[in-house]
Amino acid sequence: MHVHNVHERFVPAAPEAVGALLATLGGADDAVWPRDDWWPMELDRQVGEGAVGGHSDIRYAVETYEPGRRVVFRFDPSCGLAGTHTFDVQPRPAGAVLRHDLTARALGPTRLLWPLVIRSIHDAVVEDAFDRVHERFVPGRRRTAWSPYVRLLRRMARLTHRTGSVRAAQPPTDGLLAGSMPDVADAFTVALPPGASTDLDAWRRNVFASPPVTIRRLLRLRDLLVRPLGLREAFEDDLPEGFPVLGRRDREVLMGLDDRHLDFRVSLRLLQSDQAADSLLLTTTVTFHGALGRLYFALIRPFHRRIVPVMLRSAVTRNPAHQRISSGDGTMGT
Repeated sequence: MHVHNVHERFVPAAPEAVGALLATLGGADDAVWPRDDWWPMELDRQVGEGAVGGHSDIRYAVETYEPGRRVVFRFDPSCGLAGTHTFDVQPRPAGAVLRHDLTARALGPTRLLWPLVIRSIHDAVVEDAFDRVHERFVPGRRRTAWSPYVRLLRRMARLTHRTGSVRAAQPPTDGLLAGSMPDVADAFTVALPPGASTDLDAWRRNVFASPPVTIRRLLRLRDLLVRPLGLREAFEDDLPEGFPVLGRRDREVLMGLDDRHLDFRVSLRLLQSDQAADSLLLTTTVTFHGALGRLYFALIRPFHRRIVPVMLRSAVTRNPAHQRISSGDGTMGT
């Protein structure tokens, strides 16, 4: 059975910039392969002819490497495919086309599995890889949705959450927030990559340190709005690791500040199962001090509900090398 599967995506970026990402394939800083949502591509060395690796049970070696232009992987026939899969960057006016071409013969059981299972997964993985590259040059671009069948296959393979996805959650009333009676409370969760670190302080630093440009712009706009009220401005504070820590317990840290117009608390909690981190839960509570606090929060609430999800998503997805946060002993979380 002959298989020929092609995907193409126009990316509005210089071909050299897109092509440079191919050099990261299979490494810890992989900027192409969607390793957080699927089985990671791993090579035994930096991309180059002769490098050997694969993803899941699919094994291959680099047959041809043209830096900044093209990588050809040849399958090991023992995985059920005899042929190649190729990433290729082609210059176009005002950008580049990223192309993936799989050309192979399906062998043995793969002749049945390809049309029933593998093709749908392959299509989703490649489109997710293209999304990852595209989003690097066009931040905030909507990601390609998985079909219901792909979601079913992911559940069957125990690939059940999408790294970096942020959802509103019910604010918890236990833990370090137990007994509090705030005027306003909200919470958001973000899905962590498989094998994420359980070092909560490392995640705290990753959430609050070096906010994305979008967040910094929103904070500056917030400062302009509250300046007439005589309130503290966000950029007056040097808080490289978040707000002052007020309390800790297992898998939770509580931060906050008290001011003349309101008191607020931020709880960052690690949710995990089977000793592996699954997601982060960030809860914010606010207690007003009179009309000034209510007026202030009415002004900044739209920014708050935009800023928190972006910060959580960025902490997980902005830098592939940090998606598995280093633990205290200097090793990478597994």
